[in-house]
This record gives sequence, C-alpha cells and structure tokens, in this order.
Amino acid sequence: MNERFIVPNPESKLGAMPEPTGLNYFEADPNMDFLLSLYSKKDYKDAFKNLWKLGGMAGDEIDQLSREADRHPPELQQFNKAGERVDNVKYHSSYERMEEIGYIEFGLVAMSHSQGIMGKQSRYSRVMKYSFWYLFAQAEFGLCCPMSMTDSAAKVLDEYGDDNLKQTYLPKLLSTDKDNYWTAAQFMTEKQGGSDVGENTLLAEKDGDKWFLTGDKWFCSNVSADVALVLARPQGAEKGTKGLAMYLVPKFLPDGKRNQYYINRLKDKLGTKDMASGEVSFNRAEGYLVGTVENGFKQMMSMVNSSRLSNAVRSAAIMRRSYVEALYSARGRRAFSNRLADLPLMKESLFELMIDSEAAASMIYFTANIFDKADVGQKSAQGLLRMLTPLLKGYICKRARYVSAEAMEIRGGNGYIEEWVNPKLVRDAQLGSIWEGTTNIVALDILRAIRKNHSDEHLLEECEKIIANLESPHLKQVSKIISAECQQIMKECEKIKKLNVSEMDLAAKRFMNKLYHFIVTAALLAEADYEIIHRSSHRKLFLLLHYYNRYIKQIQNNEIFDRSILEWSEKVINWEPIPYSATEKLIESLSAIKINH
Repeated sequence: MNERFIVPNPESKLGAMPEPTGLNYFEADPNMDFLLSLYSKKDYKDAFKNLWKLGGMAGDEIDQLSREADRHPPELQQFNKAGERVDNVKYHSSYERMEEIGYIEFGLVAMSHSQGIMGKQSRYSRVMKYSFWYLFAQAEFGLCCPMSMTDSAAKVLDEYGDDNLKQTYLPKLLSTDKDNYWTAAQFMTEKQGGSDVGENTLLAEKDGDKWFLTGDKWFCSNVSADVALVLARPQGAEKGTKGLAMYLVPKFLPDGKRNQYYINRLKDKLGTKDMASGEVSFNRAEGYLVGTVENGFKQMMSMVNSSRLSNAVRSAAIMRRSYVEALYSARGRRAFSNRLADLPLMKESLFELMIDSEAAASMIYFTANIFDKADVGQKSAQGLLRMLTPLLKGYICKRARYVSAEAMEIRGGNGYIEEWVNPKLVRDAQLGSIWEGTTNIVALDILRAIRKNHSDEHLLEECEKIIANLESPHLKQVSKIISAECQQIMKECEKIKKLNVSEMDLAAKRFMNKLYHFIVTAALLAEADYEIIHRSSHRKLFLLLHYYNRYIKQIQNNEIFDRSILEWSEKVINWEPIPYSATEKLIESLSAIKINH
C-alpha cells in the first residue's frame, strides 16, 4: 500500500494543510484489491496494469482536468455569424481531454460490449468494468453520465433495435477511434411529468414509413449527444406509460442536415457543471422507432436500470474519495498537541466514513457479480438484480451526500473553499439521488420488485448459499445472527405482498435502508470467510460486527464496541492483520441480543 497514503507527512507541523494530490487511487485501495481477488481473480491478473495506470491518472491528471472543467462550464452557441441556427455546445479543453481518456484510451463505454479493448481478447465482465469506472469517478463524476448513457443506449439498441439501427449506430457508439466515436443521451423528462413519465406529451406522428416528433423535453443531460433515445407518444396512443414509444433521434440526418430539434438553453446546475444539460424543443424532428410501439417505456426502463447501477458506482466512488481526503487531512494535520487522526472522536468519524465507503464498495462488487450471472441467463440472478439495482441507487446515492459533507467538515474551513476538492464532491453528490429516479421513486420500485418479481425469494436463496458455503468455524455464531435477520426480512417481504399498498408505501424508504444494511452484512459475511481462509485475518469480520451493531441492532451497552474502535481502528484502516481475539467480545455481545422470530 502507498505509504504516502498511510502517513502523508510524518513531520507535519501545526498549520499543515495536507492534500493527497498525485495519489494512485488503485494502489492506495487495498479493499479494491481484496474484492477483485474475491470476485474476479483471473480477469484481475490480466487487468492489473491498466487498473494501476488509470488509478495513477485519476489521482493526478484526471483530477486536475476535472477541477479545471468544473471551473469552466460548457457554453451554448445557438447561432453562427450568418444567423443560422447551429446549437453547438462548446466544451473546455480539459473536458475534451477527459473524454479522450474515458472513451478512447480506456474504452469505458465499449469494454463490456466489444473485444480488443486495452488488448483484452474478450469482453470485460461487469465486475471488471465497474472497477475501472469506480477509479475514474473518484476524480470525475460529471462525464460518467454521458458515458453511462452511451453504454446503456448501446445495450438497448443491441437488444431491441432492428438490424439497420444496429449496423448504423452501434459501431459509432462503441468506437474507440478518437475521430469517429459518438455519444448518446436519453431524453425522458418533461415539465408536467417529472418522475410521472406517464404524463409525457411529446407527440410522435407517422408519415409514411417515417416518424416525426414535436414537443418539449425539460431535462436533457449530455444535450450535445450525437443520438438520443427519446420517449414520445404516438398520435392516438393511450394515456400513461403504456402509450409511450421509444425513438432514436440523431443530431444529424443521413444527408448531413441538422435534425429539427433545438437546444433552448443550458441548465445552470449546482454540480456536474462540466457536463451540459439543457432544455430541448422538437419541431417535427425525425426519429427512428426502437423495438415495438407498445414497449417504449419498458425498453427505456431497461436503460434506466443499467444507468442506476452505474450511478451507484459513481456515488460509491465519491464516498471513497471523500474518505481518502478526510483520512489524509486528519493524519497530516495537528491540533491539541496530537495528529487529528489520533483524537478519539476523530477516530470515530474516520471509522464511520471508512465503514460506509467500504460497505458501498462491497455492495457494488456483490451486485456486479450478480449482474455477470444474470448476463449469462441465470434466472435467480436476474430476479435478485431486479431488487439490487434500485436498492443500491436509493441508498448509496443518498449516503454519498452525508459522507461527502462529513469529509468536508473534517477538513474544516479549507473544506468549504472552492480551491479544495470538497465543495465539488458535495455538489456532485447531490445529483446522485435525483437523476434516474429520486429516492422515493426507487424505494417504491423495490416494493414492486418484491410484489411482482418475487425478488425476496431470490435474495433468500443467495443468503442461504452464502451461509452454506462458509468454511471458517469462527463464523458459525455470526452466521446464525445473519440467518435470523434474514428470516425477519423475509417476514417483512411477505407483509409487503399482503398488506394495503399505501400503508407499505409509507414505510418504503425505511424498509429500503433496512434491506440495504442486511444485504451488506450478508456480503461482508462472504468476504470475512474468504479473508479468514485465504489471508488469515479477521478484519472483514471486525467490520461486519461493527456494521451490524451500528445499523441493524445496536446493543444497549456500546462500550465494548467503542473500546474496540480505539484499540483497533488504526490497524483496520491500514489493512494490517486482525486476530480473532479482536472480535470475540463483539460476537458475544451481539449473540446476547434476543432476535424475535
């Protein structure tokens, strides 16, 4: 592990203002190394050099480019000097360089669709793909939105597009040629609809074998995209989401003419300032039907669900970056005759940020692994993924707001100054909970996954599998605790299926949080077993016990857990081996809790 990360400045003096510039985000993250070893050992070996390269660029060049692009938002040129409508979005050179790194050098869009990216002769798994995205997003959040939508649009076209659409547009969306790659967007939101997409009124009229779109879209991220997937209502179609169809709308038509839609203005956003979002008017813009007329919304939701997981990855990356900034600052700054990091209450603050960010990473890798299984047709994995995607989006994106704000506070007054990275992290973190469905929307979607898709049954199957595969005898008592908690969750899921809908909807967010915390403990249980067997350390078990006590069933007398943080947090943060003895009293305390069956 990078020593500069552990002790940024051994000779730090009063007034030191440490900042981890130039840090390799991959080299400095032993948790990422651990999770890749657990979930993708073979591919990890092949990808190691490129992960290390991106980690170094993210902590240096991309970070600096991102801050520069944040200070220089894009500008809209609606007319040229001859008075002709052109609607060109001009980006700062720093943003364009990040596009080159993301789309071209690392193929972050193409990597799970095409072979040959970074020399790999097969497609990247979801686990490996999101590892690269996780590193990139620690430096740059905004650009990940266009890349994610391009990635998702390619998947939608591949699944639902006709042969002509695939042949015409897929090669461009998946290109890693600097002079020949296209980006995509999804234009879904309208003024009167918002999250209620069924209220959308953008009209699609058929003239011969062509479709023409007329109306407005209110929030269009990556508004300068080469193509947009757009929801519109065919003339005469029924109301609600069932009456919506999906159309691919190119910026330029085959004859080279600009399509008939206009960018009215760019949004002046709180965060993700370097990425252009705008308002668009369609004036009989030509669009090409994707899939069937009656399944447009379902097709769009498949794109949204993929983007939701990507969104959670980005928010988890913000949590990780925020924790790194806080730890580096606290270890390099002195106050009250000590390093800040050595003060008891600061130990608790850093431990909280660490456990939250590490849990988010665990959930990302756990879900990416399930996604890989779903991609090869495993029905149980597909059913579980239906729940996990909104769950991660709902909780992690919300928690990133808290973690980024706490990290800002740990840095003190400097954290509030725009010259430091914290304000940017805080601003960007706010958006995660808004786009691709607000927290309320995704919490309700989780209930639908239980009612309609029976995702809870697939969750039970996965948890039983984790417990059945445990090898370490040290986890026997802990597995009983997790198993009992699983049964409680299953009972609540049965209530969701039976009780009055509005009554359960009222508690949807609380249930979402509870469900997330439970699945974290299940994922950590599998991680703890792997670590004990393969690395002879109980660090993950230590975290599991603290996570359970902190977020699920806190014991009445918390002194045992507090003392363990004072004694072991430094070693846990440094990823030093943790003996079983460090966990024994914690296990005894949690085992004494009566769990109602």
